[in-house]
Amino acid sequence: MINTEAMVAETATKIFTDLCGREVPHQAEAGHYPAALWDALTENGLPVAWVSEDNGGFGADYDEIFGAIWASAQAAAPVPFAETLIANWMLDQAGLAPADGSASFALSGHTPAADIPFGMQADKIILFDAAHQEVSLFDNREAVRSAEEALSPDGMTQFVFSGHVAEHSAKTNLSRRAFEALILTVRAVQMAATIERALNLSIDYVSQREQFGRPLSKFQAIQHQLAVAASESAAATMAATQAASAMILHRDNPEKAWHEAVIAKVQISHSVEAVTVPFHQVHGAMGYTQEYDLHHYTRRLWAWRDALGNEHHWSKQLGEELAATSPDQIWQGVTTGDWTGGWQVAS
Repeated sequence: MINTEAMVAETATKIFTDLCGREVPHQAEAGHYPAALWDALTENGLPVAWVSEDNGGFGADYDEIFGAIWASAQAAAPVPFAETLIANWMLDQAGLAPADGSASFALSGHTPAADIPFGMQADKIILFDAAHQEVSLFDNREAVRSAEEALSPDGMTQFVFSGHVAEHSAKTNLSRRAFEALILTVRAVQMAATIERALNLSIDYVSQREQFGRPLSKFQAIQHQLAVAASESAAATMAATQAASAMILHRDNPEKAWHEAVIAKVQISHSVEAVTVPFHQVHGAMGYTQEYDLHHYTRRLWAWRDALGNEHHWSKQLGEELAATSPDQIWQGVTTGDWTGGWQVAS
């Protein structure tokens, strides 16, 4: 299980409980950004929790931070908390100071533009340029921002890097795989937490809602649907925990956690389709209304499933790599978590 009892996680949980009630995601989607929530997170230093003490953060343990990310996902927090944590971690890996304000991130691709989560709210954008192994910080407030279509309630904008000059840039020793490992692990933790929360919403609903004089939870078809969803939720939590544990173990060389991160992303992305259908079905018409909470979770799940590549993308990457290595090396990775076999992802 993700550690949700350590100091950083407990602090985050209290803030989200106090300042991110069920009305906050609804208000945020209507255009009312929860500044009080973000200010509380900032005042407690949580956005720089992953930054080293020498660089202006407090170097919290990775397991504590994953617990805080878990809490933010369960609250459907409409602020770029995880994104800022990732962005500041990227800056720290290049020896750059953390972002002044909220931030989001991108990895370089085939075009000089990227779709940015929380692009309308983030003050800064952090780019990792794999070709030059360079991390750069851009001021998003100076950019022309226009919202892109997005499944997530958090929204998305496109940032064109070629039209802007970075405020700061620095080299890093980390590879693209290292950054992918961290980002995919964070998304896996968010998705597992969100699946669990949506499952609990569904259980509460069918326990209270009656049909033909008895609770919906007494109907065998409902029980079967939620039993399947519960098993998928348990698998997702285990996959996220495994990925987080690998990242904690290999914090000094995150590339070594890449396989567990990819496996978690594939597993949980498959779970998304398996759970969101029964979640909405057991809610009936209520599950499809704007006023009810469920869509804040399922829409984020659908968006995170596709973020940085869906399960088909990562299955192909992993399959091509493992097909080029020996069964002994694969067995070593599966049984010990040590994937340091020296092979590379097929291009």
